[in-house]
Amino acid sequence: MPLHVVIAHLAVIVAPLTALVALTYAVRPPARRGMRWPLVLGAAVSITLTIWAADAGGTLWKSLKTAAEGRGTTLPPTVWAHAHGSDLFTVAVVALAITVLALVWWLLRPGRTQTVWAVVAAVLLGLAAIATLVTAGIVLDQAMTAVWSTQP
Repeated sequence: MPLHVVIAHLAVIVAPLTALVALTYAVRPPARRGMRWPLVLGAAVSITLTIWAADAGGTLWKSLKTAAEGRGTTLPPTVWAHAHGSDLFTVAVVALAITVLALVWWLLRPGRTQTVWAVVAAVLLGLAAIATLVTAGIVLDQAMTAVWSTQP
């Protein structure tokens, strides 16, 4: 099994879980004290796994492309679609991680009084979490379609 498959499975499990924790953190200020460290840790693990999966995906892409060229064929468009969708997922996870690291230590720290800026920060965190969830679903669908389109 290619390394990309294993790492990508981990990334699409950890990143959406982190996004769900981020959503809860954004909308439930009383829960923030207990969720701060798990959210920061989840964001760090998510970004690491996602970048690692992207790197392994690039290596897999090159080997699949070389194999297809050796047979005198090209890769199906679904494989291209998955590659582009994966790029969007990576951007969403990076945005979520940056948002978490920037806001959890400042505007959304536990015990801080709710200000207009804290509400804006919570909305930004929620949007980054939703983007991660949506792109995770899209990239999973594209991955399954790409795999099945390459099978005889």
